[in-house]
Amino acid sequence: MAMNFFEITPRQQEATSLGEYMTRLTYRVKDNELAVDLMRVAEKLADLDALFGTRYERDFTAKEHALVVSCQKMQAREQ
Repeated sequence: MAMNFFEITPRQQEATSLGEYMTRLTYRVKDNELAVDLMRVAEKLADLDALFGTRYERDFTAKEHALVVSCQKMQAREQ
């Protein structure tokens, strides 16, 4: 069954949830550079796999990949 352009996939739902979590983390960190990195990656995650959005494999740097993995582990521990 084909998806409509306005439907979101489970991967997009997870990315949005992680992006919201990363945004909340910015209020807890003391390092301004880390806070900016968290916000930048959270913004990219909001458009993940959208029609003209970002692609995880192509648009994220190695540093951003590591940040995503770290935040996923932190989010899993808090749930």
